[in-house]
Amino acid sequence: MKKRWRYYIDREFQNQFVFKFSMIIVLSAFLTLGSLWLIKEKSYSLLPENASVLVQVDTEKGVPLSFQEGKPSLDEENGQLFFPLKVIDGKPPKLYSAFDLYFMPILATSFLNVIIVSLFSIFFSHKMAGPIKRIKNTLEAHNNHKPVNVIKLRKGDFFQDLAELINKALFKKSDKDK
Repeated sequence: MKKRWRYYIDREFQNQFVFKFSMIIVLSAFLTLGSLWLIKEKSYSLLPENASVLVQVDTEKGVPLSFQEGKPSLDEENGQLFFPLKVIDGKPPKLYSAFDLYFMPILATSFLNVIIVSLFSIFFSHKMAGPIKRIKNTLEAHNNHKPVNVIKLRKGDFFQDLAELINKALFKKSDKDK
């Protein structure tokens, strides 16, 4: 007889298991995106000079400037390079906040995490759902006064000790009845 590999044994139990694991990832994504949303208008230290936005600049047209009495002036020797905003087709450049920069990578990573956790939890819950189903079927057969076989679980399944206890209880009682 050929063994059949079914990973969905107890759909309701396994779906709840997957759902709960996935909700952890979704909650994590909401907390991360929410914190980014809260700081999007504030200064963000990873952006240039603690700016709250990131813009495209034209790196080929740097101008050496120094500030005297708060006013900028050209200074070829001591001036710090400042770059003008990059203008494309006469349109001003798009401004990028920290939220804009990190929203898509966090969303994509969270989506990937949900897929990975869902697949992992299906395989992981298989080691729980199989034994539970086998134990339920054995106890139901016993309650309906049908012949009962010893509960045998696969290597690596959970609830090995529970199956042994149930086997002892069922077959100890059967021995007394004889």
